[in-house]
Amino acid sequence: MEMSFEYLRETVRFFETRGFRVEVEEVPAPERAQAAYTTVRHLLERPPDERLALSCVRYPDGTETYWLEILQFHGLRTFDTELDSWKHREHSVEFKYYPREDGVGLSFILDLSPP
Repeated sequence: MEMSFEYLRETVRFFETRGFRVEVEEVPAPERAQAAYTTVRHLLERPPDERLALSCVRYPDGTETYWLEILQFHGLRTFDTELDSWKHREHSVEFKYYPREDGVGLSFILDLSPP
């Protein structure tokens, strides 16, 4: 699966079907930034303790990068970190960071199965 803004939006819709509320904000680059870009940030929340931010940074040349910040997930949280890829499946989403040349990288799976 090729990562794209449309696939990110499809993944956000998947989270919505699992009970997450979504808030979208579009933030332009600060004026003193070296390159122009816009960040589209999707805040995902499922009370009481699941909050994520899935973002796409879009550059004028068409380049996009994708980021995940775990704001709160049952006591776990992370800084905003660039994703290599992600996949959503029937009841889960797998996020992957830092791939090596052989494709192996740090990944984790959020199980979003119904209770």
